[in-house]
Amino acid sequence: MFNGEYEHTLDEKGRVFLPARHREALAPVVMVGRGSDGQVNVYPKPLWEAMAERVRQAIQAGEDSVAIRQTSRLLFTAGECEIDRQGRIVIPPLLRRYANLDTEVVILGNNDRLEVWNRERWQEVCTETMSQNRGRSDDPKQVAKLGLSL
Repeated sequence: MFNGEYEHTLDEKGRVFLPARHREALAPVVMVGRGSDGQVNVYPKPLWEAMAERVRQAIQAGEDSVAIRQTSRLLFTAGECEIDRQGRIVIPPLLRRYANLDTEVVILGNNDRLEVWNRERWQEVCTETMSQNRGRSDDPKQVAKLGLSL
């Protein structure tokens, strides 16, 4: 399980250090892709493969919902990324643009994956979440039916 919030820097080549405490669970190869909230997700490869298989099965079973199509687009655009000897990964330029990643990033442990956020955007999300959740009473069990982490 991944947890914690870490501030890191992205170098000019798009490399970022993964938190040292999580490297062993991720090594040697991770899957890096778009997250549904404008972040970059870093998945352990076995988890990504299991999620991809569940989506493939849903599609083969004829489940043709908008949610499954959108989920498959996010999931299947992820690419493999090797963790180098220093514990860094290279975030491809397309994903850096997608998540508006510049020099300062925040890496979050989010249960089964890591998320890489633009630091300012992450602060905005935290502020929005705090303000939206004050006094809220809707059912927190309204989650994705496929059980995926996007």
